[in-house]
Amino acid sequence: MLKDVQEVKAVGRTRRVHVRPFAWNSRVPLALLVVLSGLFAGCGRGAATATPSQSPDQSAAWMELAPGIRYREGEGRVSLDIAPPLLSEESVRKFAEYAQGRMAQATPEEKAFWEEQLRFVKEQQALWSDEELVVSVLERAFLERIPLPLKEPQRQELRAKLGEIVGQMKRYGPENLPWGGDFQGLPPELKTSDGGMVVGLDTFSLLVQHLGPQSLFPSCSLAASALPTTASPGAKAYAFASCSTGSIIWGQVETRTSAKAANDWPPPCYDSGWPTSQCMSVAYGSMGCYSSAWAGYYYQWTDLRIYSSRRSSSNSRCF
Repeated sequence: MLKDVQEVKAVGRTRRVHVRPFAWNSRVPLALLVVLSGLFAGCGRGAATATPSQSPDQSAAWMELAPGIRYREGEGRVSLDIAPPLLSEESVRKFAEYAQGRMAQATPEEKAFWEEQLRFVKEQQALWSDEELVVSVLERAFLERIPLPLKEPQRQELRAKLGEIVGQMKRYGPENLPWGGDFQGLPPELKTSDGGMVVGLDTFSLLVQHLGPQSLFPSCSLAASALPTTASPGAKAYAFASCSTGSIIWGQVETRTSAKAANDWPPPCYDSGWPTSQCMSVAYGSMGCYSSAWAGYYYQWTDLRIYSSRRSSSNSRCF
């Protein structure tokens, strides 16, 4: 007998996920979904995207610095695109040289930005190098969504499949994952008549066989922009993250922004959730301007965060 039902609304459709004999209770607010379906269109592997106003340097091509790290620069501005699964020891070495060069004549705020970026690259490279750790984080996320009382052979079956997926992430990165393994492609035995998913101990192996990178790493659109204000001197930052909702298991998206100018120091913004997150900060003044932005997708286990992608940007100009 089915004990509970979870409703997951995405792109105007309601999906019910039945878990025998356990289930979880979470609900995506309908108001949020109405906004999403009205504002965002599909892109890539189904990600929702937004188009914030672009600064001149945003039209510049991304330059590859090292495996998993791209950058682009403008006057007083820099943007970074980091794919942690692709990071290597070479990536850490090259990025350390690049960051140290930028810090040589940096303001205190700029130096703090580069120190945080370097810490992030070193930490994520170390985490993704430990594949067993990444598998454990994904296993926990899976069992939080589908809390079945698995026996050891079933857990080993799940971990083996997750290990496969981690290997694909490290080989292809988050932007070039193979198709398959999402909600739409579920076999009939895992579907309900109302368009949802049903899974129990008797169908667990079938679900594991179906899992693919898109089951765990949805396509995410990330934007992080830090630049001067336009109406009057100052600095602003904008961050946005939105993921496709066709995955079976998911983590969280986050955004962070901060801005300061002269004596205008508004509180920084931080937001984390699913499937979207958004932050904005603005400060006005003609001197001492600085703004920064971050956007990312991650899984969390205790105090560890395993990221699959992250964008960041900083600006030190007032106009």
